[in-house]
Amino acid sequence: MSEPQAAHLPAALLALALAPVAPQAGESPRFYDRQAEGWFWYQRDPIPPSPTDPEPPSTSTPAPPTPEPPTTAASAPPDPAPLSAAWLRANLEHYRLQAIDDPTPTKVALYLYLQKLALDKASRFTETFQQVVQSDPYLDETTRRPVGTYANLLNRVAGEQREAQLRALAGDVGIWFFYRADCPYCTAQAPVLARLAQRLGLTVQAIALDGQPLPTGHFPDFRADAGQAARLGVVSTPALFLVRPPDGLVPLAQGLLSLSDLEQRLLLAAHTAGWIEAADYARTRPLVTDLRLAPASEHFTEIPADPETFLARLRHHAQDRDPAPDPATPDITPPTAP
Repeated sequence: MSEPQAAHLPAALLALALAPVAPQAGESPRFYDRQAEGWFWYQRDPIPPSPTDPEPPSTSTPAPPTPEPPTTAASAPPDPAPLSAAWLRANLEHYRLQAIDDPTPTKVALYLYLQKLALDKASRFTETFQQVVQSDPYLDETTRRPVGTYANLLNRVAGEQREAQLRALAGDVGIWFFYRADCPYCTAQAPVLARLAQRLGLTVQAIALDGQPLPTGHFPDFRADAGQAARLGVVSTPALFLVRPPDGLVPLAQGLLSLSDLEQRLLLAAHTAGWIEAADYARTRPLVTDLRLAPASEHFTEIPADPETFLARLRHHAQDRDPAPDPATPDITPPTAP
């Protein structure tokens, strides 16, 4: 309740208390409130209402109830076509058990013929499967990543591209490293960060939640936390954030990371924030090309009954969709030096 309303409350209660009380519905007014009417014996008695004649019973015959339409039982699903894959799946075990219980030459041969039929169907499916995969780059995984000795070549090329992108990124970004001096995981994370910073020329700003230096002596130019940890939602240490002046920030992890995981998260975070082009980021991954089949559901409100039409629509919508979201950036005012 607001203060003006509270100030008027006593006056409103007083007015309510002084107001006359109206008689309730159905309550007879008192005598001194009905002086103009006189005493009760001067008033006429009310005339009782005359009884109404009852309505004659209706002579019309009620219409018979409309019979409900007979309910038809749900039609049973049709039996699978003879010797089809569904038929073999439903009946092959029956013929096998029949041959086991009564192993006559006829019953055993019948089971073996049915089994060979199933195996031949599977073999033809496998051959066609391989042919289709080899002829369609969206289905052939070797299009994305080769196998055998060529996979090692792809790994080496991707590693070189990853190193080049990290070095280019190090000139524009830095890492905020939140730690506590009594945190053993922070002590283990510090040398990993130091090696990465030395190799890439990357700036790492250590921020002490307790205002104390690391026991290992790493990052002696640390700063004391001035509320940045709370604004960034730091709940565990070590906590790492990728920072790009003047206001870019992407979380990396709140936990211990190996060197390879840290490198991968740096690239992914920069790509997500739009600081690395999609083509440059793709070259850091050990893939020849990243083809993804991701048709939007709104394009398939109805599934075509014709297999050729269905396949044509899937191929038409086959495309790589890898949007780069625009992450929200909280207040990241740099902390003051201790």
